[in-house]
Formats: sequence, structure tokens, C-alpha cells
Amino acid sequence: ERQLVWVYEVVQKFGYTDHGARIRLIRLKKAGLAINMTRGIWELTEEGYRRLRYYGKR
Repeated sequence: ERQLVWVYEVVQKFGYTDHGARIRLIRLKKAGLAINMTRGIWELTEEGYRRLRYYGKR
């Protein structure tokens, strides 16, 4: 199952900076765990969402 998230949602929900959220999403895209749908909206796999949560709490 895939989830749609906004960059600003990632910033608010997981404690990333604006720049940090964009970099993390780009890294997930390179790993095949995220797709950039349009400007600011990303589609994440469950594993991508789990990694986003994990790295946001560090």
C-alpha cells in the first residue's frame, strides 16, 4: 500500500527541516521507495514511510 505525503507534512509530523525533508525524500526515491507525484507531493511505499519515521526521530 502506498501513502501520499506533502513535504510540509513530513516537516511537521517527523521533525525534519524543510531542506532535510526534501533530501530524505530524494534518497528514498533513489532507493525505489518513493515517487515524486508533483511539486511537493510524494507517494511512499510502506517501507519508505517506515524509514521516514525512523530517521525523523533520531
